Amino acid sequence: MSEISTIYTLCESIVKLRTNLGITQSQLGKRLGVTRAAVNSWEMGLSIPQLKHIVEMSKIFNTTVDGLLNTSQRVVIDITDLSEKEQQAVFGIVDCLKNKAEQQ
Repeated sequence: MSEISTIYTLCESIVKLRTNLGITQSQLGKRLGVTRAAVNSWEMGLSIPQLKHIVEMSKIFNTTVDGLLNTSQRVVIDITDLSEKEQQAVFGIVDCLKNKAEQQ
């Protein structure tokens, strides 16, 4: 992926994820400690957010930095608060769904 396409993908991702979350540019800016104009500039591809803002946006949007940059189709679910038995159950469900998808 070229640098230009990565920047374009980041712009699109910020718009899409912010919209899906149902927050305005101003609300996102407030959570990040930047202005609405800064968020608008990122979304239009006029500037690039600092790494600390990319990391914080990934947390706000419940994705990874890779996900924000759209370099991966992975979905991350935090199950660290679950017991080991509950985590194993989640892994079992995921494995079952993967096997079902492969069979189709």
